[in-house]
Amino acid sequence: MKTPNLKRFAVAIITLSVILAVPIGAAAAPADDNHCGAKGTYAYTGFGNTFEGNALGFPAGIASTNGTITLDGNGNVFIREAEVVNGVLLNPAAEVSGTYTLNPDCTFTATIPPLPGPVFVGVVADHGKQIRAMSTIPGVQVNYVSTVRVHP
Repeated sequence: MKTPNLKRFAVAIITLSVILAVPIGAAAAPADDNHCGAKGTYAYTGFGNTFEGNALGFPAGIASTNGTITLDGNGNVFIREAEVVNGVLLNPAAEVSGTYTLNPDCTFTATIPPLPGPVFVGVVADHGKQIRAMSTIPGVQVNYVSTVRVHP
């Protein structure tokens, strides 16, 4: 039985995140470009890991989060969430805001100052009924897999 090559897997994940964040040959469109149906509030669940020295200052371990993310159609993002690491509730009602850029192919990036670079890359699916995203915060690997529009 062949052992999986973890280095190739990591390169594939990084390549996928770059493809989602910067589509080949596609210029960023204004965030209010409604052909994706992105404007709205989405409920989500995220699962993953935090690693020693992560940009959030969380302990290393298994991470999960539940909350809402609102894309306002004008490039502003607002997030409310509860954050758990290693079974300990670290932030029961975290609230952060920032900006997002929606691309013509319905992929997006979100930035939350003062965190470095984009903090999420994702895609709007099924004309805005769902989004899929993953964290790009250094030292934080969380995938937001159960994300459904809850308003409007």
